[in-house]
Amino acid sequence: MKRKEMKEKIDRELRHIPRSFKGSKQNMLREYYHGMRMTDLSRNPASPAKDTLIRAIEQLKKTDPEFSPSYDKGFFEKDS
Repeated sequence: MKRKEMKEKIDRELRHIPRSFKGSKQNMLREYYHGMRMTDLSRNPASPAKDTLIRAIEQLKKTDPEFSPSYDKGFFEKDS
């Protein structure tokens, strides 16, 4: 998968992880997801978005166990 294709795919997926205020954990989730997803897609273009999301959430919960992410569960569940 080409870089441009990966970026377009990730942009579509990020529509299902809402933004929040500047500096929020929710926005950090979006940043973590973007970086991790680029790596995942470069290694395996068929990797599920849900797996990347789970790993990104786990990373954030290491420093903030109370973090409650907001995302479109239906979108990421269909990816299973």
